[in-house]
Amino acid sequence: MTRLVVICLSSSIGVVGFGTLHRTAQQNRAAAATTRVESVSVTNELAEIQQRTEAVRLELMQKKHRLQQAIQHEDISPELLHLLESGTGSPVAWTELRQQLGIGWDSSSDYVLVSKRVLKQLDYERLLSGERATDTACDLLAISPAEQAAIRTTLDSARQGQWLRVERADPAGDIVAQYTARAPDPAFEQVQSNLFVTQLTALLGPDRAGLLVPDAWREFKSELAPRKAETLTIRRTSVDSEPDLVWEMQYGDQVATSPVRYAHYPSGWFLKLFPRGWQTLADQEGFELPEKFRQ
Repeated sequence: MTRLVVICLSSSIGVVGFGTLHRTAQQNRAAAATTRVESVSVTNELAEIQQRTEAVRLELMQKKHRLQQAIQHEDISPELLHLLESGTGSPVAWTELRQQLGIGWDSSSDYVLVSKRVLKQLDYERLLSGERATDTACDLLAISPAEQAAIRTTLDSARQGQWLRVERADPAGDIVAQYTARAPDPAFEQVQSNLFVTQLTALLGPDRAGLLVPDAWREFKSELAPRKAETLTIRRTSVDSEPDLVWEMQYGDQVATSPVRYAHYPSGWFLKLFPRGWQTLADQEGFELPEKFRQ
């Protein structure tokens, strides 16, 4: 009996001891997990502190650098220094910059200093007949003779291909000639445009090309083909009982008309199709130009 009691007591003590050990292990695991979380949090805080410290250090170095520059150039105001560093500033700073550079409205009898923003707003022709850069463009953008020659080569190359698509209609009644010019194929035009931009940007650099290319491309296209279909009709007519010719150019729902006269043409693409003007068209279609043609 006594032996049985001892065995029961030993079992109870073992169970209690195991439960205690299990609870202790759980507490230790929970404490370890808490420690890991706290360690990660402390590590993140340390990284943030290091980042802020580095940012403050860089800012301090920059301020020291600006201070040294200001000390070395005592005649430069803080506003001008900011303009030189950032590229932006007040009108007062820009005025001071021009004064420091010795550039003003009366510095030259031929030129004035203007910003690129102003140059973009100027209204002037970039190309002459789609064949070369105008003298105005060359002066404003400082295009050298060598660059002018390269631009002519680029324009000559861009003119190649099927720009002008023309359909001819047979004469009838008072109509002695009729031609419909259509816009170029979009895929073809896109290829030519990409080449044009790429070549001129490589030649002039992005700044000058940005001031020349967009408007130059529009002027160039207008000399070669219409943006939309245009129909040119030449009609016989009579003015004061004398025979005459008039041309009509239809653009969609709009129609422009004028007498057929020397060196007066209805569209930029006209001379591409008829190199000697009205005489080429008359010879090709077999009609006579009026006596008033050269008036």
